[in-house]
Amino acid sequence: MNDVNLNFPDLKGKCVSITIMDDSVNHDLFDPHFETQGNRIFIVGTIPEGATESNWVAGCKCSIAWSRVTDYVVFDSLEAYKKALAISEAHDEKSSE
Repeated sequence: MNDVNLNFPDLKGKCVSITIMDDSVNHDLFDPHFETQGNRIFIVGTIPEGATESNWVAGCKCSIAWSRVTDYVVFDSLEAYKKALAISEAHDEKSSE
């Protein structure tokens, strides 16, 4: 792994919604960065408020193995993430009527 030149995106101050293999829900992180843990690469950030219905993990640090990531969406800020989340929730409410 040391011989490979890894180029990771700079996600400082951004909010990222991540899809991982074999999981049907997205995992959202604020202000993520990359770390090597146990010889594996992880994307590490804080779970934003609103990422889960009950907010039981809001504000907690979360690490996701980068090798499990299939795709991700980058929001320029926490405010942009919250705006998109509100749009999604309004759409879901309208669809259930």
